[in-house]
Amino acid sequence: MRSRSVRWSALSFLLLPLLAIGAYADSITLGTAGSYAVLAGSTVTNTGPSVLNGNLGVSAGSAVTGFPPGMVNGTINKANGPAAQAQSDLTAAYVKAAGLAPTGTFDWPGFGRKGSHARRVFLR
Repeated sequence: MRSRSVRWSALSFLLLPLLAIGAYADSITLGTAGSYAVLAGSTVTNTGPSVLNGNLGVSAGSAVTGFPPGMVNGTINKANGPAAQAQSDLTAAYVKAAGLAPTGTFDWPGFGRKGSHARRVFLR
């Protein structure tokens, strides 16, 4: 059970930036990175019966382990042109998002402390 809660915590942490990207006034596109369920720089390691709906990519590294038992409903790209392009597109999207000015804040109940010391996320 602990493994499942760790996975959900990690998934929530990884998806938080995507929620913030949706609040941007300027358009930010992920380009080819948008079709990837997992995109890594050096290695991807899976333990258990994971199912990825999308591509799996690694660039500049090439190590992918744990598939099977994991399943990829897409293409596995290891240290090739499509993985390198996806990494480049993702980096460009990150740089654009990081350069935008904040437009406001919001409280996320249940994330961080409650009350007057609640954590805030700055939207760009």
